Amino acid sequence: MTKEKINASIDGRSYTAEVEADLNNKAYALFGSGIGKQFIQYLENITTNNVHGAGLQIESLAHFEGQRWVVALMKHRTEMGRKNGDTN
Repeated sequence: MTKEKINASIDGRSYTAEVEADLNNKAYALFGSGIGKQFIQYLENITTNNVHGAGLQIESLAHFEGQRWVVALMKHRTEMGRKNGDTN
């Protein structure tokens, strides 16, 4: 009986290398080109590229930062899926 190695992931969870690669490949398939790529750019524009003014409440700031984190995670997984596809 062999135990698969569990790796820490960018999202703070732990997955096997196969699961990690599968998640990255799926992100690349969805967001690597065409409409998916355009949509991830839209999400980036309304989150990462959005500047909030002074006086923003901490609850709102935490919400916006969470949105940015999710979009950054999606972009990172997409890039890792692209790199994985380039090596195969």
